Amino acid sequence: MASLFVLTGIMTPGVHTLADKIDRIIDGEKANIKSAVQSQERVNTIADTTQQMFQDFQLELKRIEDLTAYNAQLTQQIRRQQQSMLETEKAIEDVAIIERQLTPLLDRMVQSLETFIRLDAPFLLEERFERIAFLKHTLARADVTIAEKFRQVVDAYKVELEYGNTIESYRGTLTNGERTSEVEFLRVGRIGLMYQTLDGSERGAWSKETKQWEALGSLYARDIRLGLKVAKKQAAPEMLTLPMPAPEPMP
Repeated sequence: MASLFVLTGIMTPGVHTLADKIDRIIDGEKANIKSAVQSQERVNTIADTTQQMFQDFQLELKRIEDLTAYNAQLTQQIRRQQQSMLETEKAIEDVAIIERQLTPLLDRMVQSLETFIRLDAPFLLEERFERIAFLKHTLARADVTIAEKFRQVVDAYKVELEYGNTIESYRGTLTNGERTSEVEFLRVGRIGLMYQTLDGSERGAWSKETKQWEALGSLYARDIRLGLKVAKKQAAPEMLTLPMPAPEPMP
């Protein structure tokens, strides 16, 4: 027992020195491991951040591509709109020119139509001159478009044109000299205009040559009476013998 105690007392200083070194090595390794762990954590954090930044960068690139494509579309639309604006401005200028040219043309058309009615056979004069007065009033209005004015003038011409293709009867007042009487008029196109008194006792026809009403005898009494019925759709159409002006010779 005494020898062991002496041995222990001799080895104690060396053992403590080795243990301290081992502890220091272990502590150093722990520190290295801790430092490595911390470094790895920092690396992981940097990697995650870098990955997120890369994803954000890709997202921004995609947004830039989308915006670039969108801007290209807008640029094309703006160019088309600018072209459309130029075409519209040109059309407005053309319309202004047309209006300046069309307005006096419509005035001349109405004046020509009025002159034509005065020189034509005197049928439905009140109605036809009322149409002329309406056209003149319309052309003088600033709140009516030039297109509407043109349409109304053309419609008036169509009405006058249609008179040449129809047969018509109507009642009216005949003024012949100083004498007036209520009669039934028979219009056959534009070539024949006749009348018959309401009691059927008198009849006559308009002469294009003399510009006067000329009395007719009993020769045309039946045909004028039948013509009035045909015009009223009270009788079927048939061949009639009526006083018509001779055809004008070809120039």
